[in-house]
Amino acid sequence: MLKAAIDRILNLAEPNLVNIGGETYADKDLHHIPFELTARPLQVHTLTAILDYITSGCDEQEDDINRKFVIHVENQKTVRLYHELNSDKVRECLLEACVEPSCFPFGRWLNVEDFIIQMQSHFVDSWAVDSLIKLVSNIVDENSVTTTDDGKTQQVTARSGIALVKKEDAPNPIDLAPYRTFNETQQPESSFVFRIRKGDKGIEAALFTADGNAWINDAIIGIRDWFAREIPVELRDEVIILA
Repeated sequence: MLKAAIDRILNLAEPNLVNIGGETYADKDLHHIPFELTARPLQVHTLTAILDYITSGCDEQEDDINRKFVIHVENQKTVRLYHELNSDKVRECLLEACVEPSCFPFGRWLNVEDFIIQMQSHFVDSWAVDSLIKLVSNIVDENSVTTTDDGKTQQVTARSGIALVKKEDAPNPIDLAPYRTFNETQQPESSFVFRIRKGDKGIEAALFTADGNAWINDAIIGIRDWFAREIPVELRDEVIILA
């Protein structure tokens, strides 16, 4: 307790400043009080919200007139709107747009019913999606035994495995566009490998990614291009887009 009391007394003392080699040092932790106050960023979930903030002049003050907006596309799910550096060399973050799209369970084996539901709810409609759904719908689990008996001899035929009710063609790898970024932009396509197998509980299907996550860069470029198109011409010189 005595040590704590002594430390408390020392902390209340004025800091000692020492100049060494032209640099100033202090024997206490000092906290800088900024010349300009900054606000906490607003949390939004669309790119349109950022665009509306810029075009409406919302929260604009006299000190902000000469500062450009900076749109930073951090990744496919996060975009932040800043002002340029202020007098404290701080970029004020005004808005933060985040999206968390529900994703298809890639790399996981699903039964036919679950696979079809996931395909219909997590992908942009296309010929490729329809083709895969049609293919999976026409797969049956053959597990039957037939017999023929003429009174003298009996023949037994057993079938077990996966068979197609109707022949369907599906390219492999197949290009699909899952919902993985902001809805305002075009969802990037990527390649997937489609596989089926006979599991313990019946037929199972799965999709495996096959593009090394190159789609992430396409999504970032897509967000940048959306802002470049949608920002009014008269405001484009006031906005910097970083992606």
